[in-house]
Amino acid sequence: MNNFIKSIFIEAGFECSERINFKGDYSANFSFFTRTVRNKFDFYLVGNFREKEVSLECLQQELAQCLDSILLEMNVSGLDKNLSLLLLLETESTMYSKERTRYIYNIEEDPYDFKKYVLTHTKGQFEALELILSEMQAGPLLNKLNYLLLEKKLFASFKKKEEDRNTIENKEADIYDLVSKLFIKLPFLSVIIEQENLGNLKKEIDAKLTRTQSNIVNLMLEQYIKDPELQINDILTVIGCEGIE
Repeated sequence: MNNFIKSIFIEAGFECSERINFKGDYSANFSFFTRTVRNKFDFYLVGNFREKEVSLECLQQELAQCLDSILLEMNVSGLDKNLSLLLLLETESTMYSKERTRYIYNIEEDPYDFKKYVLTHTKGQFEALELILSEMQAGPLLNKLNYLLLEKKLFASFKKKEEDRNTIENKEADIYDLVSKLFIKLPFLSVIIEQENLGNLKKEIDAKLTRTQSNIVNLMLEQYIKDPELQINDILTVIGCEGIE
């Protein structure tokens, strides 16, 4: 998952900084990404952990040490105000226990130091996502993720109640759950919605009508244009048709 997230950051224009020498017992679990766009900076500290691998108190200590290391080695004004944390948390289940919910809440709602985002995922979810991505046509990873986010079939499976899904729908729901969380937890990702070209509705309707039906519709429209206040029965009377009972 860590390399997968790294690919997302790189494709989004970030650089992975190798110069930060993190301190602490979990220094190998962290990586640091920077991006500069029109003299504006974005900085992300990414941590990769399994659930219950590190306690909340221990994690907060690790984050404080990471922040000190970044501020010490990166001489950039305002870095602390533009720094975000993405915590990748591998879990055994997609279901949220009270303990996990409280753990995530305490991290994300902590007002100190920097913005924090927790992205939960299971090993099975990530493997299913990797598989479907490998089966898609070659192209940018972000485009593929955007396609999956807008895929109606995946969304339909995701919205179904778990007890009503079959095996395939469960996998589709897991994939959509993870993809949607990527877009929620990584604010720099943009959803690209392609506009569908709609056909000329009037032409489609006219093609379905007989000549008599088409003449009646045109007469009704003419009467409506002349007097929009006319009720449907008044219009039918004017064009010589019986009213609706």
